[in-house]
Amino acid sequence: MKNIRFIWGLMDKVRWKQLLIFGVVAIYVLINLVSPLIFSFLIDNVINQEPITQPLLLLLANLVGSVDVIRENLWIGALLIVGLNMILGYVIFIRGKWNAEISETVACNLRNQLYHHLQLLPYSYHVKVKTGDLLQRCTSDVETIRRFLAGQLSEMVYSVLTAVIAIIILFNIHVKLAWIACAILPVIVLIAFVFFKRMQASFQKSDEAEGVLSTTIQENLSGMRVVRAFHQEKYEIDKLEKHNAQFRDLTYQVIRNLAFYWGGSDFVCLTQILVVILFGILEAQAGNLSTGNFFVFVSYEGMILWPMRNLGRILSDMGKMTVSIGRIHEILDTPIEDVKTGLMPDLKGDIEFKDVSFQYDDGDTTVIEGVNFTVKKGQTVAIMGPTGSGKSSLMYLLTRLYDCTAGEILINGVNIKEIQKEYLRKNVGIVLQEPFLFSRSIFDNIRIADPVAEKDQVYRVAKIASVHDVIQKFDLGYDTLVGEKGVTLSGGQKQRIAIARTLIKDTPILIFDDSLSAVDTQTDAAIRNELEKMAGSMTMFLITQRVSSAQHADQILVLEDKKITQRGTHEELIQQEGLYQRIYEIQTSMQKVGD
Repeated sequence: MKNIRFIWGLMDKVRWKQLLIFGVVAIYVLINLVSPLIFSFLIDNVINQEPITQPLLLLLANLVGSVDVIRENLWIGALLIVGLNMILGYVIFIRGKWNAEISETVACNLRNQLYHHLQLLPYSYHVKVKTGDLLQRCTSDVETIRRFLAGQLSEMVYSVLTAVIAIIILFNIHVKLAWIACAILPVIVLIAFVFFKRMQASFQKSDEAEGVLSTTIQENLSGMRVVRAFHQEKYEIDKLEKHNAQFRDLTYQVIRNLAFYWGGSDFVCLTQILVVILFGILEAQAGNLSTGNFFVFVSYEGMILWPMRNLGRILSDMGKMTVSIGRIHEILDTPIEDVKTGLMPDLKGDIEFKDVSFQYDDGDTTVIEGVNFTVKKGQTVAIMGPTGSGKSSLMYLLTRLYDCTAGEILINGVNIKEIQKEYLRKNVGIVLQEPFLFSRSIFDNIRIADPVAEKDQVYRVAKIASVHDVIQKFDLGYDTLVGEKGVTLSGGQKQRIAIARTLIKDTPILIFDDSLSAVDTQTDAAIRNELEKMAGSMTMFLITQRVSSAQHADQILVLEDKKITQRGTHEELIQQEGLYQRIYEIQTSMQKVGD
């Protein structure tokens, strides 16, 4: 029932068509079943002049006038058959058209719902899941649901309705032969049910293997530069071939199950039809069955058996759809991040970290322990420390990509857990070390943060980021298209475009997460000079490994072993024994050697 409610909810404005389709299918079934009866009527009652025993056929004869009128005007029977088939063709067209509209509407709504939900899931969710698997669920699993709704649902109604009505008619014609005709149906239904259960399990394994394969391909294509740089093509090929072979073997299992079902059910159905034909001939020879009714039995037997045999395929497709819906629900049932609830205070104020500790949900140890510091409004704070010391994690807490597990972070005396996340992130800009650029023009990449920004604003922030002159040298300037993930640009160019993109937001708090690491020292100095002109108007955090980048900060924090071990200005820290002094001495000596 949960799956039915889920699909029904996605149908939205086309629900009435789905209800009408059941009526259209009923008309389709009735025309299919009436056609053999008309042929029987023409053979037995019109041509062979046998008395009419069926009320429906008697009504048909009276509508025309009499059986004699039809016998003298056989074109009436032909016209009736042609007319029924024309109606049948139109009904088939309407069913196909509405099935397509319903299935495409559901698929469209489901994709929109999935994408919208994924956008609102917390950052911690996206860190843990595999992108390739998400893509597979949003494409292949949605397509599985679409295919089922495109025909299998109405086909299932057709199969059941045809079998029920045909069996009732057959029992009205010849009870003994009707029992023979229906004898094998329970076996077919049982085989279909068993097949459905096996297919459901097999398809789930195949679907999961396809997700692993998609993840492998996505990771390889995204990291092609690294693969080539370290000459790991053979390793990546071997890894893909391994996952591809697993997917192939599991898909073979699905195909083998289908082969056993089709082969076995074909044998059973054809044997049943042969039995009906043999007994029908014997009954006709004994005078217990007319030629027309024998034709009806043979026609109806195929109409009953083949749709019921197809029920196994329909059930297997329904099993696939059930698995796909389950995989999609794993995404949709994940609670979204609440970014709307909370306060919206003035964020142009002091920032205070009070005894802050943090541990990842899937981690066993803390990343940050008991961190305390205060930043005055408009100050620039540099944060230095070895890799893994918690520098980036500290800044992720400030943007509430994660929430601290102990202690509190205050802005203007307000705990940021009480501040609306959407409002907080609009007022805290962050430039990452490895920025992501979209496959669009440089101009559009810069103004992603402010889609209505004018050219002058884009140029201004590009100049601050020391990338304006570089862009102007490109053949198309700001209209130059950036390759996927910015692959056509150098690391330094990507970082500077990312800086410009963040600056255009004009946020009161700005974080540079080691985002100058890929630029040369001259460009680094130029960017810092421009940023220093903005000092006082915004509070800045600089995560860096360069003393030259940190030395002009109002306050420098040194993180080691999850804690702040040093704090002060550049002049103060170079006089203290510790990590900062050692880094300063190493970088100074390297600079002298370089000079």
